[in-house]
Amino acid sequence: MAFAISQTAQPRLALPQGTTTVPPAGGTTTINPRTRLLLEGPIAATLLRLAPPNLVVNVILIAVTATALAVHGLVIAAAMATLFSAALLIGGPWLYRALGGDGEILAAALAYSNAIFAGALAYWVLGTLTSVVRGTGQPGVLAIVYIAAELLHIALVPILVFGWGPVPPLGVAGAGIATVTSFTASASALFWWLASGRTAVTLAFRGVRFERRLFDDILRVGLPMSLQPILVNVTLAVLTGFVGLLGVGALAGFGVAVRLEYVIYPLSFGFSAGMLAMVATNIGAGRFARAERSAWTAAALVAGIIGAIGLFALVWPTGWAALFSAVPEVQRDAAVYLTIAGLAFPCLSIGLVLGTAFQAAARPLWPLLGAAARAVVVVGGGALVVYGTGDGLVGLAVAAAAGQVAYGAILVIAFRAGLWKRRDASAPRNPR
Repeated sequence: MAFAISQTAQPRLALPQGTTTVPPAGGTTTINPRTRLLLEGPIAATLLRLAPPNLVVNVILIAVTATALAVHGLVIAAAMATLFSAALLIGGPWLYRALGGDGEILAAALAYSNAIFAGALAYWVLGTLTSVVRGTGQPGVLAIVYIAAELLHIALVPILVFGWGPVPPLGVAGAGIATVTSFTASASALFWWLASGRTAVTLAFRGVRFERRLFDDILRVGLPMSLQPILVNVTLAVLTGFVGLLGVGALAGFGVAVRLEYVIYPLSFGFSAGMLAMVATNIGAGRFARAERSAWTAAALVAGIIGAIGLFALVWPTGWAALFSAVPEVQRDAAVYLTIAGLAFPCLSIGLVLGTAFQAAARPLWPLLGAAARAVVVVGGGALVVYGTGDGLVGLAVAAAAGQVAYGAILVIAFRAGLWKRRDASAPRNPR
């Protein structure tokens, strides 16, 4: 089975069928209303219109997107799913034993893991199709699909785990099957939507010629972008390890505080997804000035929102911790961390937004360098605090904040320097 993208636009821009490029002012080419909104609508209003549906999607399930052509992206997704499935289905027992699993715990881990990774293809396909739909600037479709799928997931878990009527109890494996089923339903719905011809990118059952150039283009952006969440999670894991050396109380307080940081990611990505469509569309049309204004506007909006969250942490530092713990010591330690790290939240959010703009421009190097710089600052600074200065949780909070500032600063400097712009002489030029 093969798929094809039905569009006659230049490869860098998914415009409606029959449209080539966006003409200068006064041109007569007809443009799809949604594409016109991305190209000519008020920037802030358009971002605010696109952000809420993306926010809903990211709160339910944060998905890492990459700019990709649907056909080749699906092939890569299938290959990666096969790799991960084989690795965990074959090596799962060894891995879980190495982590300390034994007896009933090991059996439960394997039952759940085998169910999840046997259906890994559903998740990879869902991620790819989600990227395609986001790229078309239709996040509302994703919100509907993901909410419906999560409701299905919630309904299936008790039925499959404990059994109901003719359905036998499957135990922990049932939870994995419920998850895979919801992913499959989501992927099927998005596939149907894209195949229906209602978007600029259409999937069709017909022959397509695979090109190495397109695979290279996808992997050139996708592989570096996929390393970023790994660096982020490794950074937080190492930081957690440093805090753990300070004692159980400090670790509990840090765990509560760092949850507020995780709120930043779906908020930032909610705006970033809409901005990605605007930036990519305007870059493809040669409107680099508008693409740049779109990115800065999104960054300013998110910085304002995240800044308000940071202000909340400063003014009422124990308020967030009180939602998770009534222990005074935990609230105190969480407040210590938040009053310092919260100051840098806007820097982190700006970096996340501008990182997406680099992604839209197929320039993934600088976001990766920013994430790497953050990791170096946090790990190096944390080690200095723990093994050198002995400043405790205050010092670790400073190291965490410094890492966020480094990340945001690198992305701001690189974007301001124009390092996101393509040096492609064949691209259409329209500075408006």
